[in-house]
Amino acid sequence: MDRRTCGEGLFREVNGTQTGVIGNIVTVIVDRPKGCRHPVYKDLCYPINYGYIDGIMAPDGEEQDAYIIGVDEPVKKFTGKVVAIIHRKDDIEDKWVVCPPNMTYTKSEIGSQVYFQEQFFDFEVIVASEEINRVMEDYAIALDEIRSYAPHGSHPVLAELQEAGHELRSGEEINYHLEWNIVDIDESHIYVTNKTNGHRYHISVVWPAWLYVDVYRIREDGTEIWAFNAKEI
Repeated sequence: MDRRTCGEGLFREVNGTQTGVIGNIVTVIVDRPKGCRHPVYKDLCYPINYGYIDGIMAPDGEEQDAYIIGVDEPVKKFTGKVVAIIHRKDDIEDKWVVCPPNMTYTKSEIGSQVYFQEQFFDFEVIVASEEINRVMEDYAIALDEIRSYAPHGSHPVLAELQEAGHELRSGEEINYHLEWNIVDIDESHIYVTNKTNGHRYHISVVWPAWLYVDVYRIREDGTEIWAFNAKEI
C-alpha cells in the first residue's frame, strides 16, 4: 500500500467531500525567491518563488516545501491556496503548489512551472479529483478491515459506515459528509457525518506492521466515545 503524507489538520471540501490539503489557504515562507540560485546546485535558478509552510512537517522531518505560482516578482511571504500536490515517486517528499486564491491552473500548466526542479525526479501532479480517490481508497480499506471481524448479522455502526461508503463512492453526496486527515505516514483519520440524523463517527486508521482500525462515536458536544475496534466489533 502506497502511503503518502499530505500534512496535518488540513481539509478541503470538493463536491461535499473534504480531502487532504488541496484548496486550503496556507502561508508560505519564501527562502528561495524567484531569480535566486539553488544553495548547492548553483546551475539551478528558480523561475518561481519556493519555500515552506511553517509548522507543517513533511515525511523527511523538515517543514513542508511549497512552490508558488502566479506571482511574478520575488516575495518573502505569500498566502494563497494549495492548487496541487507534486508527488515524487522516487523520493520521500511531496511538494505543495500554492497560487493566488482567484487563479486556476491545469495539470500541464502546473507541471511546466515546476519542471525546472522536478525534471530530476519521477513526479506526478495530483489535483483535487485524485485527492478524493485517495480518501476513498483509505475509507474502503478501513471498512474492509472492520467487516472482516464483524460477527454474523449487521452491526448498526458498521451498517451506517458502509452506507456512507456506498453513497460517497457513487458520487451522490446527499446524506453523508466525509473529512480526512493524515497525521503522519502511518496514521490517518476519517470523519463521517450523517447529515440526516446527525450521527458522527471518527475512524482512526493506523498502518504499522499491521492494519489497525478504531471507530469512535462523536457526541453533540464534540467529545468522542469509543465504539469498537476492528477486532472487537
